Amino acid sequence: MVKKAQMFIITTIFLIGLVFSVQQLMFQYTALDLSAPFRENNIYLLQNTKNIINNTIRTTPYCPDFMTKMRELKDFLDKRIPRGGYSLSIGYRLNCTYWNNSPPNPPPLNLTIYIIGKNVETSSGVDLYHQ
Repeated sequence: MVKKAQMFIITTIFLIGLVFSVQQLMFQYTALDLSAPFRENNIYLLQNTKNIINNTIRTTPYCPDFMTKMRELKDFLDKRIPRGGYSLSIGYRLNCTYWNNSPPNPPPLNLTIYIIGKNVETSSGVDLYHQ
């Protein structure tokens, strides 16, 4: 009887650890989570959008490829964000001649994000560099 109880406890601990590990892996591979926290506070949406674009510009080797990725990201967000009750506008100015610049030189990307959410308007402008 004692061995069955011990196996039950060990199995339960193993299963809890397995579920926790899978959950953490799932969180790592989601680019943009449109769950409840985003519907409550649009600052999370703003920060997540900036982080995604920053990661994209840093990991894209060539400027023309980045232009394509930005168009795809805007199309994706235009389709997904209104479902959460938000209006998202991304404006950007990309200058490929500055692609390999680093601060304090002119940035290759000037980004403006404007979000209208539940009675709140949020906007942010940021300069992003490839390097």
